[in-house]
Amino acid sequence: MKNIFTLLFAAGLFLALSGTAQAQENYGGALNAFVKFGDNSSISANYEFQVANSLTVSPEARVWFSGDNNLALGGRADYYFDSLFGLNEPWDIWAGVDAGFITGDGDDDFSINAHIGVEYKISDFIGIIAEFGGGTTTAGGIGVGFHF
Repeated sequence: MKNIFTLLFAAGLFLALSGTAQAQENYGGALNAFVKFGDNSSISANYEFQVANSLTVSPEARVWFSGDNNLALGGRADYYFDSLFGLNEPWDIWAGVDAGFITGDGDDDFSINAHIGVEYKISDFIGIIAEFGGGTTTAGGIGVGFHF
């Protein structure tokens, strides 16, 4: 499964970098929903607010399918590399960190994770997302982005 995600990410990166000039893009106003796989199988969602040209912050919620964890609430920050790489729409590539508090079995824990992602926008409203990461509770996942 990791090889498939790696291959998809590499293909997306190659296609994205093969573009030409790009105008400044607005990354805020996006609702992203994921299904995450691996030992930490879960669903999660975040809503991005743009705070600088290529930087967003988001509140985030996550619910696990099974295991000791039940719910995570926290935030994340993402830096978009589109202008650095000269990417055109419909591609976005980012890296970031997320942190939050996890509830499960009566215990509250803190988690911190790093992630990278790629999105292909099918239209101005919707895109397909693949994200990969590592840390306390992160897992690779696929999802959709809704752009308002």
